[in-house]
Amino acid sequence: MALSDMFSFIEARDILISIVVLCIIFSYPEVITNPLFFVTSLLVVGVAFMGHELSHKFVAIRQGFWSEYRMWPQGLVMAVLLAFATGGALIFAAPGAVYFRSGLFSRSPGEKGLTKIAMAGISFNIALMWISLALYYFSGFAILAYMALINGWLAIFNLLPFGMLDGQKLFRLNRDIWALLLVLAVIGFILVQF
Repeated sequence: MALSDMFSFIEARDILISIVVLCIIFSYPEVITNPLFFVTSLLVVGVAFMGHELSHKFVAIRQGFWSEYRMWPQGLVMAVLLAFATGGALIFAAPGAVYFRSGLFSRSPGEKGLTKIAMAGISFNIALMWISLALYYFSGFAILAYMALINGWLAIFNLLPFGMLDGQKLFRLNRDIWALLLVLAVIGFILVQF
């Protein structure tokens, strides 16, 4: 399957805009004194965000559904305003979501399928956080600590059980999986700080 068959123009545009905005807010205010930090942010935040959203997309497709990412313009604007207003101290990262639906002849995902789709992005971030953390402890490369930090933050944020976040869906569908993922995310995030 060609890349153009997997992503519509609108989806590719929405992903690109979301990545750029997230990189701006995650690199602010350090990017003002160190413009090259934007490149680091682009790599780290880009991988964390893309991996999260594409995990949702591909798990939904594997379940037999149409699936595409759509940005949430109001969320992007709120994220930029909050980051600038707080000097980067508070980050709101809900730039959009992966939407999916069944076709005319496909089955409903059911509770198990919905749980898999909801936990896919968070699981990606937790796995990448732990891998980055382990590699950082062995190598000492600061970019790996930053990768672990961003992925841990994204996992914890997305596990919040309210609004349109994945955590709300998981909390409703399977509280045991929600709690397990939260524990794994919080422990890893705390370890990144040391």
